[in-house]
Amino acid sequence: GCTEPIAVGYAVSLAYHALFNDLPKEFGKPYSNPDYENLGLISVRTDRDVYKNALAIKIPNTNGQKGIAIAAAMGLYADPRKELNVFDNMPQNAIESANRIVNEKKVFIEDVEDDNAKSDLNIEVSLEYKINSIPRHSYVRLQHEHNNISEIRVDNKVVYRNGLYRKKETSDEIIPDSIDDIIDIVKNATPEEKKEAYKGVEMNRKIAEYGLAHDYGLGIGKKLNELLKQHIIDNSIITKVKIMAAAAGDARMGGANMPVMSTSGSGNQGITALIPVYVIGAEYNIDKEKISEAALLSHIITKKISNYSGYLSAICGCAIKAGIGATAAVSYLLGGNSKQINNAINMMAANLTGMVCDGAKEGCSLKLSTAAATATESAFLALSNIEVPKDNGIISQDSIQTMKNIGKIAKEMVKTDLRIVDIMQHKNSKKSQIHLEDPFGERLMIKDYALKMKK
Repeated sequence: GCTEPIAVGYAVSLAYHALFNDLPKEFGKPYSNPDYENLGLISVRTDRDVYKNALAIKIPNTNGQKGIAIAAAMGLYADPRKELNVFDNMPQNAIESANRIVNEKKVFIEDVEDDNAKSDLNIEVSLEYKINSIPRHSYVRLQHEHNNISEIRVDNKVVYRNGLYRKKETSDEIIPDSIDDIIDIVKNATPEEKKEAYKGVEMNRKIAEYGLAHDYGLGIGKKLNELLKQHIIDNSIITKVKIMAAAAGDARMGGANMPVMSTSGSGNQGITALIPVYVIGAEYNIDKEKISEAALLSHIITKKISNYSGYLSAICGCAIKAGIGATAAVSYLLGGNSKQINNAINMMAANLTGMVCDGAKEGCSLKLSTAAATATESAFLALSNIEVPKDNGIISQDSIQTMKNIGKIAKEMVKTDLRIVDIMQHKNSKKSQIHLEDPFGERLMIKDYALKMKK
């Protein structure tokens, strides 16, 4: 499933276990059967981009339920030792109990107040729970990465803190500023590395085929396939890429309980980055090693631009980051030289740089299909020696500098990101405002009621 709501569930599972002194690296007996009557409130606060990606996404194994609240409630019944696989094999009775928690308004999601210049992953969970009739309180904070535990507190006492976290910047992760040098890395990858890269291609192929065979999300992939059979859209390689990427997005965004190979921290980016590699490799009967190298190139280029633009922002990473990785990979797969790969990257940047990210949801399959198809098209255009002039907008002659330019734009789009989140929070405000009676007959908003409960 989508990573952000799962990370919320993971944080809640950590908070519940911490109440029983069951802490990271020392996990013992899984306390998987909490008593509903002892639960006070689960409060969740996130940064703007986690909120954006968790609000409207379907959670696996929940019959299509969406969002942060059900993910948080399920986390109460999950085993934190599984980390980001906490929802794997969740028993049906646990999901039913989680629904009861949500329906009884025992999950409170705070308004987003993150207006930092650079968004950084932040998930905070506060849990109130009675043990032996005594009210207890735990707090968990995840920062920087989905499974990086920054702090755990129990009854306001710090019981776990990771003060040593530093963003990894080892020599192995420093990516050269030259397409030729990056290609050398790909060609000189070990057999084990190439095998791992190919495994990701196969993994994402399987979920695309699953999405075509089942009803998930908006069903964009299946519908495009029907339009193909009706001769409404053309039967081209680019169309095949478009259909497969959409189907994979349908399945993942629709809550299919299947794995996806991610890239640069995103499963959807992994779909865009690898599906074109699979389709082109299969259509042209390209050998497994070359496909593996192309997949590695897609990962590396995607990571390169992600380093410039940030993990999450107002730009659509699937289109702008993974799309650029994919077009480089397809160009390489079809025998393109470094100049043609450079031109393909610039072609893609000249085309879809304006696509914004308005959160993870079923509609992402539309963006995935557009990005994957445009990436493939850009590669074929570049192989025809078409070149976007360097005087065009943000395009530079060197595609690495083009990526840096995109990064500058992404980091300046804070107001756009904030406005997107504001629209998401308030577009259904009249329907979502829940009033509760307090003992004194006052009419209170849910937030004020939750704060009163805390006090």
